[in-house]
Amino acid sequence: MNNSNQSQSSLGRILLPHQKFDIVTKDVFYTFPEEVLRFIMNRTDIQFLEHLESEFITVEKREMDSLVKVLLNDRLVLVHCEFQTGDSSDVDMTRRNIGYMGRCYEKYGLPILSHVIYLKPNSGKNDPGGYIQDIEGYNFIVEYKVIRLIDIDGQSVLESRQPGLMPFASLMKPPSGMTQLQWINECIETIKSIQIDSSTRANLLVDLWVMSGLTHERESLTHLISEEIMQESSVYQYIIEKGKVQGIEQGIEQGRAQGIEQGERNNTIESILELLSIRLHIDITEAIKSNIESIDSLQRLKQLRRAAAQVQNVDDFMHILQNGSDLD
Repeated sequence: MNNSNQSQSSLGRILLPHQKFDIVTKDVFYTFPEEVLRFIMNRTDIQFLEHLESEFITVEKREMDSLVKVLLNDRLVLVHCEFQTGDSSDVDMTRRNIGYMGRCYEKYGLPILSHVIYLKPNSGKNDPGGYIQDIEGYNFIVEYKVIRLIDIDGQSVLESRQPGLMPFASLMKPPSGMTQLQWINECIETIKSIQIDSSTRANLLVDLWVMSGLTHERESLTHLISEEIMQESSVYQYIIEKGKVQGIEQGIEQGRAQGIEQGERNNTIESILELLSIRLHIDITEAIKSNIESIDSLQRLKQLRRAAAQVQNVDDFMHILQNGSDLD
């Protein structure tokens, strides 16, 4: 394998994990909001106004995938889109989405049109699209639209040549007789032929590439776009940097946990030595000290501390220490 292929294979392992899908869906939505909204809502009388703050803090932080303010037929409304990779039952999507809608109304006081968009072919089949509480005097109805990309004719979307829809088209129903991988290649070639600036094209190709990981093993996707395109893509750069930051944060957290355990281990050893010295009135020899300090298991050290607090003489303690036994 040459260096270029090795690099692409490495990049494939970086870009396709589950947690990256939220990055690429948000990139497309933020770059082409009107295109995506008009397609999702199947209407053209939409004027995008602004992206809104979509993070809500209650007991725990919740963040919606996208929330925008639009003029819909001259009426000011909010449009919410939730991109879902798992199934509705995995996260109880109905309850979560009703919570989002309630918090939106609490914060902004505007009508909200909500959509849950399922990216994986087999997901979303059982999402009811809302909730009805039928209790006299306390009726409560909440509805949202469920969109399964695999149910949409991908060819018609591809023929529209709207850049913001191209990455999503790769997850839609391909033409009869075309495999999913052939369809992905068709979407890639269409993006390359659209008249847009090179950096936007690079981002769309990376977005499509990552989304394609929902339907194919990443090893089969590494050849689809070149390393040059990845390097030109700001989305790719963001994913790499985010991965580095997450790696550093995980390392810090792991180091913190190890530091806490090491501190507890040192305190336990000190307690054992103090108990032996005070209770049994012995001088701690270097042999006893080094023997205890060589023990890595915190659980074992805690057993020895309990023994040091209960044994009546040093011989009993040394028997427990040397034979690896505990108190009866």
